Amino acid sequence: MPYASVVVGTDGSETAEAAVRHAAGLAKLFDARLTIVTGFTAHPEEEARRQAEAPPDVRWIITDASSADERARRGRAIAREVGVEEVVIRVDSGDPASLLLDAAEDMSADVIVVGSKGMTSPKRFVLGNVPNKVSHHATCDVVIVHTAP
Repeated sequence: MPYASVVVGTDGSETAEAAVRHAAGLAKLFDARLTIVTGFTAHPEEEARRQAEAPPDVRWIITDASSADERARRGRAIAREVGVEEVVIRVDSGDPASLLLDAAEDMSADVIVVGSKGMTSPKRFVLGNVPNKVSHHATCDVVIVHTAP
C-alpha cells in the first residue's frame, strides 16, 4: 500500500535525524507529503529547573519554542536534501508521543516514523518512551528505525 502522508518526530539529535532521513526516503519513494513534528515545554521559567533535574537521556524533551522550531527546520532541510518537495513542519508544546499522534490524525497520516531511542534502556519499562507510546496508540502504520549505535 503506498503512503500519501508520512509523519516523523525530531529532537535534533543524530538518532532523530536518522529517523527523519528514513521518513524522507519513504516520502520520496511514494511522492508523499512529509510532516516533521517537534515539541517544547510551554513554561520557560520551569524549563531550566526541569532541565537540571531531568536524566540526561530525556533532557531533549525539555526545550523552548525557538529551539524546537530550529530543529524542525533542520529536519525540513534534511528532507529537501533527500528530494522531498512537500514538507510541513509542526512545532507545539506537549508530550512528544502525543504530538506525533495528533499530527498523524490531523494530517491523515498513513505512517509514523520514529527512532528507536530509549527502547533499549532499562528505564523503558518504567518511564515508557516515544516509540512505545506511538506504536501502542497509532491508528496507522508505525516504522521504528533502529537508530542506536
